[in-house]
Amino acid sequence: MAYDPEQPVFEQEIQMLTKPILTIDEKPKSVFETLYYALQLTLVDFSPFIWATAFVAMAGLPESITPSMISYCFIGVFVATMIQTTLGNRLPVVQLPSVPIFMNMASIAKTYPFGLTTAWGAAFAGGIIEGLIGTSRVLTVLRKFMPPVVVGSVVATIGFVITRISLSWIFAKTEPLYLILGIVSFLFALFLRFKLRGLISRGFVLISILVVGVLGGTVLGIFDWDSVARAPWISLPKLFPFKGYDGASSPFIFSFSAILLVLTGYACSIFESIGDYAAICTAAAEPYKVKHMNRGIAAEGFSCALCSLFGGLPVTSASQNAGIIASTGVASRIVTQTAAFIFLLYGLSPKLTTILAAIPKSVVGGAFIISAGLILLSGINTVMSDVKDNFGNMIVAGVTLGISVMMPYYLSLDRSAWLGTLRPFTKLYLTSNVFLAVTIGIVCNLLINYVFYNKNN
Repeated sequence: MAYDPEQPVFEQEIQMLTKPILTIDEKPKSVFETLYYALQLTLVDFSPFIWATAFVAMAGLPESITPSMISYCFIGVFVATMIQTTLGNRLPVVQLPSVPIFMNMASIAKTYPFGLTTAWGAAFAGGIIEGLIGTSRVLTVLRKFMPPVVVGSVVATIGFVITRISLSWIFAKTEPLYLILGIVSFLFALFLRFKLRGLISRGFVLISILVVGVLGGTVLGIFDWDSVARAPWISLPKLFPFKGYDGASSPFIFSFSAILLVLTGYACSIFESIGDYAAICTAAAEPYKVKHMNRGIAAEGFSCALCSLFGGLPVTSASQNAGIIASTGVASRIVTQTAAFIFLLYGLSPKLTTILAAIPKSVVGGAFIISAGLILLSGINTVMSDVKDNFGNMIVAGVTLGISVMMPYYLSLDRSAWLGTLRPFTKLYLTSNVFLAVTIGIVCNLLINYVFYNKNN
């Protein structure tokens, strides 16, 4: 059978609870409106600051590297997002640092001889391999095993993940003042979204963050303007910034074992991205096609290889991006590309990055939890449309959602010591909600609907 890039991943389209006001190919009416929506997107997708800082700490590197690492990561976000939205699957996908990949890179940097150089060599090789997987079209076979009940379960799981992210931001600091700011941000966002109209309603996340986070934080004396004042305006990137840092004479060292370790993170990232593409298509009212999987993974992989050339962490699709599209109704690709250029400004200007980092995370989480709920309910709505009069699909959805949501939570609480004894890939798999949802959903659907259960009986 000939390859058809326009073929849907599944026969029945997932219906979003709300329709977008701007579809993927539509543009906002003005430059101001475009910048307005794009800035809002960057305030939700600010994890490069967090993950770059985490990588430096996990890899045992000196804190003096942190500002440069943050800049490199933001530049990588710009490069990868532009490649994805222009040459890749052309969905409004923001590419952010991949946690499973950089965690393995940090382990390599900390334990291998010439660790940092070896980690970036493994990241480069892994990115090339992921890109080749996408271009090989081997992922096309997955469409046969992803009916709406499976994809709906994955989308719902992503909703749970986004909710967890929002709550982790709200409770990043447990002092009463920060928790109150999170609640105020949530209530103010609700007011803006449902009581007002037009640009103010669609920009409820941005306005809530700026008013409660920046203005409110300044009045309360918790917004760190001193750090902003100390930060330089411009910092230019360079090729192979870590060359010679650990004593190696070459920019990359390729170790077979290190590459295998990093590939486990790339495998997790691939399955997460496949689920994220489904969620973004759902929020954007766009049919999910096989070209989105293949071109998306190809663009993502080669982008990771490019990021490694200038010190940026490898990237993956941002789950929270689907949430902001669902809640604002803005799915325009030009908005995502404009956001990519704002990320570039963050990367080139440490002062802008410092302003972003100074916003209390509880404020961002409070405003964003609304978006998380919409994605969660959209996935559940799709599941319900596919379980009617089909007991087998009920079991598929129940098992998939139950395990993918609760297993990482259970292991982190009651089996954290045991989890630390596992091999890296096994640990990544058991703690990745989306990876679990995709694989368990596919396997359960095959076993229940094709082996054990016949809905005609």
